[in-house]
Amino acid sequence: MNVFIALLKREVLEHKNLWRVPAVLLAMALLVKLSFAFGNLSLDFDVPKGFDIESTVDSFVNSALGKALSVMNYLIMLVMFVVGIFYALASLFNERQDQSVLFWRSLPISDAQTVGAKLTIALVLIPLIILVLQSLVALLFLGGQSGNYLAPYFASTLGRMGQVLLWSMLPTIAWCLLCSQVANKSPVLMALVLPLLAILVDKLFLSGALSDAFVINRLTGVDHYSLGILIAGVVFAGVCLLVTVAKRGERF
Repeated sequence: MNVFIALLKREVLEHKNLWRVPAVLLAMALLVKLSFAFGNLSLDFDVPKGFDIESTVDSFVNSALGKALSVMNYLIMLVMFVVGIFYALASLFNERQDQSVLFWRSLPISDAQTVGAKLTIALVLIPLIILVLQSLVALLFLGGQSGNYLAPYFASTLGRMGQVLLWSMLPTIAWCLLCSQVANKSPVLMALVLPLLAILVDKLFLSGALSDAFVINRLTGVDHYSLGILIAGVVFAGVCLLVTVAKRGERF
């Protein structure tokens, strides 16, 4: 357990965007708050159903302020999930580029522990950061009334966030870690091009049913959630992670 915690600390220290981006998001939230106080900002942005509770809190939150909170909280989630994706794409690739993998593999740490730590950062730590950021933004906007907002907000959104993590983020992060491990030059390019080619082939020859079910709907939300495709995504993620661990052991 101590080794795994040390691996998590190492990831946070090495990948500074894990704490720099939250600081930027908080600064943006402060600017939005100041604009409401001294300017005329209007946020015209549609938040997906399940992440917008503006109507639920109308009794104690100004409608424009409630809308701004919903938008900010949704943007926080989107941005931090993007940070998680780019973190996964860079983490194993950077180790191979700077040869630090040689040092880490000389220690009594298994490849599975290393990959597991990176997966934990993306799927556990980043969601926790999202919840903390959303709480701080609510406190910034509402002060002492933030608890009255956060209770219904988290009651409405935590289940949906869990769906997003299992439905979208788990297979995406696992795929990105695999690309990070096996790509020789650009894991970002590999992670994008191969799915796009698969979608193109499917659209041309298989009427697009497979790519719509397994790729496009998975990335655009969980409105088309189904247990079968969820299980397929979990199996895909497991295969990607197993191959990632195996390939990391083969490299050096």
